[in-house]
Amino acid sequence: MKAIAFLRRYASAVWMATVVLIALGLGSAWVMPSGIYPEVEFPRIVVVVKVGDAPPDVFLTTVTRPLEQALTTVLGIERIRSRTIRGGAEISMQFASGTDMWRALQIVQASVAEARTELPANAEISVEKITTGSFPVLTFNLSGPVDPRELREFGEFLVRPAIASVAGVGRVEVLGGDVREIEVVLDPEATSALHLTPAMVTERLRSAMGIAAVGRVERDGQLVTVVADAQPKTAAEIGEMPVVVTAAGGIVPIRSIAEVFDGASDRATRIGGPKGETVVISVARLPDASTPDVVRRVEAAARALAPSLPAGATLEPVYDQASLVEESMANVRDAILVGIGLCFIVIAAFLRDARAGVVHSLSVPVTLSITFLFMRVAHQTLNLMSLGGMAVAIGLVIDDAIVIVEAIAYHKSLGKSARDAAEAGTVELAPAVIGTTLTTVVVFIPLAFLQGIVGDFFRALAFTVTSAVIVSLFVALVLVPLAASIGLSDKHREDKPPGKHYGVLVRALVKRPALAAIALLAVTALGFVIAPIVPAGFLPAMDEGAFVVDYFLPAGTSLLTTDAFARKIDKEIRATPDVRTFSRRTGAELGPANATAQNRGDIMVRLVERGARKHSSEQVIADLRERLQKAVPEARIEFVQVLQDVLNDLAGNPRPIELKLFGPDYAKLDDTGEKLAGKLKGIKGLVDIYEGHERESSQLRFVTARDAVARFGTTPDAIQAQLAAALRGEVVGSIRRYDRLVGVRVRYPNPIRFDAREVQRLPFVAGDRVSSFAAVSELVEDTTSSQLLHEALQPMVAITADHEGRDLGSIAREIDGRIAGFKLPPGYRLVMGGQIESERATVRDIARIGGVALLLVLTVLSAQFRRTRLAALVLASVPVAIVGALLALLITGTQLNASSLMGCVLLVGLVVKNGVLLLEETERLVERGEVAVEAVVHACERRLRPILMTTTATLAGLFPLALGIGAGAELQKPLAIAVIGGLFTSTLATLGLMPALAALALRGENPRNVPSSI
Repeated sequence: MKAIAFLRRYASAVWMATVVLIALGLGSAWVMPSGIYPEVEFPRIVVVVKVGDAPPDVFLTTVTRPLEQALTTVLGIERIRSRTIRGGAEISMQFASGTDMWRALQIVQASVAEARTELPANAEISVEKITTGSFPVLTFNLSGPVDPRELREFGEFLVRPAIASVAGVGRVEVLGGDVREIEVVLDPEATSALHLTPAMVTERLRSAMGIAAVGRVERDGQLVTVVADAQPKTAAEIGEMPVVVTAAGGIVPIRSIAEVFDGASDRATRIGGPKGETVVISVARLPDASTPDVVRRVEAAARALAPSLPAGATLEPVYDQASLVEESMANVRDAILVGIGLCFIVIAAFLRDARAGVVHSLSVPVTLSITFLFMRVAHQTLNLMSLGGMAVAIGLVIDDAIVIVEAIAYHKSLGKSARDAAEAGTVELAPAVIGTTLTTVVVFIPLAFLQGIVGDFFRALAFTVTSAVIVSLFVALVLVPLAASIGLSDKHREDKPPGKHYGVLVRALVKRPALAAIALLAVTALGFVIAPIVPAGFLPAMDEGAFVVDYFLPAGTSLLTTDAFARKIDKEIRATPDVRTFSRRTGAELGPANATAQNRGDIMVRLVERGARKHSSEQVIADLRERLQKAVPEARIEFVQVLQDVLNDLAGNPRPIELKLFGPDYAKLDDTGEKLAGKLKGIKGLVDIYEGHERESSQLRFVTARDAVARFGTTPDAIQAQLAAALRGEVVGSIRRYDRLVGVRVRYPNPIRFDAREVQRLPFVAGDRVSSFAAVSELVEDTTSSQLLHEALQPMVAITADHEGRDLGSIAREIDGRIAGFKLPPGYRLVMGGQIESERATVRDIARIGGVALLLVLTVLSAQFRRTRLAALVLASVPVAIVGALLALLITGTQLNASSLMGCVLLVGLVVKNGVLLLEETERLVERGEVAVEAVVHACERRLRPILMTTTATLAGLFPLALGIGAGAELQKPLAIAVIGGLFTSTLATLGLMPALAALALRGENPRNVPSSI
């Protein structure tokens, strides 16, 4: 009473403080960064090493394993996996949740530096901590009828600097075109005639192309820098550089033994798009930068570059994450507005007072506005999870206000003034409102211990919901009474709460407590029956309007051949009506640092806008998959949506289904993997099955003839050096062009270095003697592994697959059944991985968290009711709610995934509200002297309307989310459906079963003498 009087005395100050909080909240919302997902730190670091062209089996032992052994000892590492290809390796490290990743990055870099002494001197190593900023939010195709070298230079030196200077931009990657080089192409015969080897030419050119500041002098009172300059300025100058001085003092220039011209380095990748040869520019954002803001600024910078591009060249956006972010945000915003409107209708209809509906529906925007301030202080961002939490919270935050409003309306119907009714209603319901709010809050406390992507993502949702619920308590107990005192009329109007007829039903129910107990047990048993048949998955799939096509040609396929097949895929993509544009990478992949063979690549496909599209992303993928299987049967094709691909990379789960085979022998692993993959064929809904290994690729080995080498007075190392210089060539220096350097490479002509028979006939120079490589080596053609996987320093083969038209959980169960009797060779083991492993771990973790949440809620209820049996009685509705959630998921065909499981956890705190309202009133009546049965009946009559109002308002608030309309809505849809189903059945249980059980639990208690313990 004193608190209410105090608030009235300082009402103006309370309203001013509220206005300030609202203003600060709305200002926070205006400046908060926005994106698809929360800003979280993923515990993954990738090390990529590239050197030469060593086959995988050699590279594994000489490069990969030394690095793995050094990295395995890094603190906090949970899993280390490597993939070794020709000339490169990618080592992925997964760390324990909660690891300080910046410190882990430093330790990894130190370990790599320590291991570098065992690696080849020319090894290129990159270490990258994987974050959401490692992936592009915007990509461009730079294309046109321009020389590929010029196109690359425009992308590298014009577009990239302009975009990199934009605020919020992180990494800008340029791929495609040709990298300009000055080519010094040796004539083998002319070179050998002078007894020169490619290595000798390389060394002489390298020593004659330097430029350095060597000192300074003073002249005419000025300081003058002295530069020793031997660097040529053009290809013609390089051609005039002397390479040999004859005995007669004559000079033999480079042009006498080589052709010198402007060329390009050997291509390791090929990039294409709708207009053919393309340079693709990928733009990532900095952490905490707002995706839409960054994209808008980058697009403006790109438009400003248009006049600077060469004639006919265009810079066109391909992937644009901002459009998805804005559309998703708009959909969540609309769901919030619709939810507020429906809540207004609920209040106005139940109270038959439109003014009350308007006044008290305003509690929702007030609560949500102030919640933005909490989010800003906690460094949260606006994303699908946090805004989804606001949409979920609509029905929750209005519950407290509804209960207080209904109590005020009830007291007003007794003839009290608006002011007195506000005071009496608030005092009467304050304990119940505080208790029910606490039960909702404590449910989310265990989420702090949930690990992985699910924990990182849903913590953002939980924080928003918790903040909103806490703010709603302030609104309900402070602002609603004040608003009621001002906004409601003092005019008396008889109010007939709809509880009298229900009271008759309750009198009949309380006489049959055994029937209620049997019904409760039957519903719980039903849950065990339907749980296994509810479709299950990991994270909800979202129609992003874009997807990635990964394609793989047989191992050893050349870049040109792979590119030719990729163009066939391009043709099918162009023929898809719903496709807007695409960009293709061959020999490269989307995302962070990686090691990619030339027989694979990916295509990022962007669909037309949702409104103009005839089919969903899944339908487009299914149709394209079928057509590509017919058009390009030689290629293995995999599909994944862009953001799903990002999540897979961040979490280290590359595919939905992954069976990992471990053993000592790769040959036996491959054979066992093929047999295991055969077991999976024929499973309905299982697509893109991959046996886990590539076929061996061809290699040519120049086997040294040791006796011949000895007769020539040379060494096998000399043969290796001459072969490397002849085939791969070597960069000997650079020349300056404008503000950049252009490399100079010495090599043999392409028709020779790309033909094994010509290479055999190449001259081999040893001192004054000239022979051929055929004289000192034997050419042996055989095969070698094309890709080798390691996990935990053990050889591994991974059998992977995807699913289409069927849930992951049922497929996983069928896979378990098929491989249950599979006999592995001695020393070999099989482990389930991929998203199946993550889905099962998520179920286990959320089940444990649900159990802890249940105990916390029981603690709060025990404190509120002062005896455990009443607290346990309130929790009796939780199993019924879970069964209702499962039924709702089953009926709607929605998966039991991380989102719907979060809904089940939310139900633990949500469904007890109705029970608390009912039992709190019952207990109050018992304390006033009523016997248990009469107290239960009267409490049910009194609390029926607020229970129906809060339940209906919550269902109305969640209804827009349950429809799942629009981009991004798929993330919250399972949660909303689960909560709606659970709340509906739990309300029936509260109104139908709890009265009889409550009467039984309270029977025997003396009026006015309520015990304080069990």
